[in-house]
Amino acid sequence: MSDWESDCDDYYSTLSQNRTPPQQNFQSRGSYSGQSQRGGQYSRNITTARGRGYFRGNNKVISIPSTKVGRVIGRGGLKIRDLEYESEARIKIGNSAGDNTDITLFGTNSAIEKVEQMIKDLTIDKEASKKQNLQSASSAETASQVSVYEKFTYVNSEGKKVTDWAAASAYADQVQREMWDKLPPIVKNFYNEDPTIAVMPPNEVAYWRLCNFDIKVTRIPENWEAEAIPNPVLTFEQAFKDYPEILDEIRKQQFTKPSPIQSQAWPVLLKGEDMIGIAQTGTGKTLAFLLPALIHIEGQPTPREKRPGPTVLILAPTRELAIQIQREVNKYHYKGINSVCIYGGADRREQIDSISKGVDIVIATPGRLIDLIKANHIDTAHFSYIVLDEADRMLDMGFGPQINVCFLNVRPEHQCVMTSATWPSAVRQLADKYMHNPIYINVGSMDLAAVHTVTQKVMVVMEEEKDTILLDFIRNMDPTDKVLIFCAKKNTAADVTANLACKGYYCESLHGDRDQSDREAALEDIMNGTVNILVATDVASRGIDIKDLTHVINLDFPLKIEEYVHRIGRTGRAGKTGIALSLVTKYDWANAGELIKILEEAHQEVPSELREMADRFEAKKSTSKHGRGGRGRGRRPQW
Repeated sequence: MSDWESDCDDYYSTLSQNRTPPQQNFQSRGSYSGQSQRGGQYSRNITTARGRGYFRGNNKVISIPSTKVGRVIGRGGLKIRDLEYESEARIKIGNSAGDNTDITLFGTNSAIEKVEQMIKDLTIDKEASKKQNLQSASSAETASQVSVYEKFTYVNSEGKKVTDWAAASAYADQVQREMWDKLPPIVKNFYNEDPTIAVMPPNEVAYWRLCNFDIKVTRIPENWEAEAIPNPVLTFEQAFKDYPEILDEIRKQQFTKPSPIQSQAWPVLLKGEDMIGIAQTGTGKTLAFLLPALIHIEGQPTPREKRPGPTVLILAPTRELAIQIQREVNKYHYKGINSVCIYGGADRREQIDSISKGVDIVIATPGRLIDLIKANHIDTAHFSYIVLDEADRMLDMGFGPQINVCFLNVRPEHQCVMTSATWPSAVRQLADKYMHNPIYINVGSMDLAAVHTVTQKVMVVMEEEKDTILLDFIRNMDPTDKVLIFCAKKNTAADVTANLACKGYYCESLHGDRDQSDREAALEDIMNGTVNILVATDVASRGIDIKDLTHVINLDFPLKIEEYVHRIGRTGRAGKTGIALSLVTKYDWANAGELIKILEEAHQEVPSELREMADRFEAKKSTSKHGRGGRGRGRRPQW
């Protein structure tokens, strides 16, 4: 029994002993309930929210020990959802006040019979079953497992039975390698270099890279003896001349030429190399890894319909970025390749149905991907092309452990792509762990910088002036303007949206407290022009591509200066220009110095009040270092 199953069983055992009367306890906990408290018995029912017709049809009541209810429910209701999905029955769990709990099963006779057996299998005493199997030797599988366990167990000099974990780990690695060896081979090199590109002299290549945002290209480690780094392509035809259907799809998007990151990335990825792409937001990184992925999918020796699982995995830090990537994937139709976007908050069953029917590309957030891996709906061993998009953001959000879990079963010869806006040590360590001598492509300076297509305006204001300034801006908007307003907190975003609506301005909000369907609807409304004002938190700072977004307003300045760059990068995309207005208060003084550097690098006006703010902060910091007061970086200034 796993630790979490044991915890669930202990919890429900304690609950059944101590809860009197049960109705009051359920009301106080307020969980696992889909029924109204206004009438009828208030019983735990995870699944009643699916509609009035949910309980129609045949039904059967079975009883299990209350201490075993946790096994049926599972963590966060995961197991009960799987039971319903696999059996096509519906499950209602009754009160657990006594020693036993009634469970009502709904559905066809065959579905009820199937789910009843599944529940029995879950709730039998696993330890007793194991002993019985060992004694009778009726299970060859169990006996095999025991023999493996005994293989690495011995009695030490003190007479104690111990396990050689190093040997056991080596054996596990051997089993995994044997499993990988049974998988079909991977083809990664699809590049046929254009003759014009092949004969480009090194000085011409270096000059092109210098003129295109001073692109830096190297292999990691630099002293690795491998094939030379391919030259950049200058046209779409030079990259995809052997794939006319890809060229047709590109022409439909009416692009004139590749972006710098695309020019250098396509030859690298088409050759099957691992790649790290460092570039500012809005520079075309998604298309840089997507088109080679399509070719990789179609080019594998095993036909797509005979593959046991999806071929491409794209991991993204946020739901919004995952959805945006899928929108980009859906623009390009090649050989019937299809995709699914899986993330928390959306219908899990629909996502599982899509995977079971067969998909080629999985676009996922780490949490939901791990959910489906643990439920055996996805096997990562079959992925041969893996993308970590916005890797720095994923690590900032604490997804490092989840990424490790996602890679546990991935075959070692996979092709890996990592994109990032910055190159911190944590991202380097991630690359060292999962990439094989990757080619590193950095477009632009390593220093933090904003895109030069955005006019940056900064106002140093009092906190109480913000609402007036925002309202004055909105009153003077042109009908064709679209504005994205960033707030620091979810409740601030909700309040701003409500206040604007009360004043007659139709707008939408995007933040973590909204249901996923509402978040998607808000994005759809701003993208299709139903509304032209979107109020959001930093969930919208990366990966959101809103066509014709003219303005970004930082109503609250972000805590990290990196987020400022990503926020204002929502406008001025795809060669267009935009305006970013940032309202800075004295409480933002810790970021004043870095903000000045970004403004100066982009040749923007720097307010004298901002320079004064930066000087005050540096003076305060210097005083603090010498032990003469101060509370450290980011504290409120004593003005």
